[in-house]
Amino acid sequence: MPTPRPPQPTRFAIQKARGKGWRTLEVGEELAHAKARFDRMVGVNPRAYFRLIQLDYNADSGYEGMEFNWTLIELYDPTQGGRVRPAAKPAPPKPVPTATRKPKGGRTAAEPVALPLRIYLAVILIGTLAGGLAYLHFVGGR
Repeated sequence: MPTPRPPQPTRFAIQKARGKGWRTLEVGEELAHAKARFDRMVGVNPRAYFRLIQLDYNADSGYEGMEFNWTLIELYDPTQGGRVRPAAKPAPPKPVPTATRKPKGGRTAAEPVALPLRIYLAVILIGTLAGGLAYLHFVGGR
């Protein structure tokens, strides 16, 4: 029979949004300290997304203390005007008809975008010509 793992304390983590995921900035064992640090990080960078989560040790995990269950305590969303506290039960998302939604810029995914090839070619030719004239002036004219 395997030996039971020792109990782990509840931890609190502060995370910042990075790309499509979250990066853990700090992990502590006291909620009051974690909330104070969370407030300070929001104050330093009020345009970023932050979240404060509770980490509970997952005793059923096979990863020897490396897996946790997490619960959202507080979320800072700058687009919503500040802090968002989680509700008891999250509301189900409302279906949005895809035919009426347009991405920013007014273009759809199937719409072709013209590349300015003439401008690119003109810049390359002008640069080559200027480089050749500079070479002839400074090196070839001796």
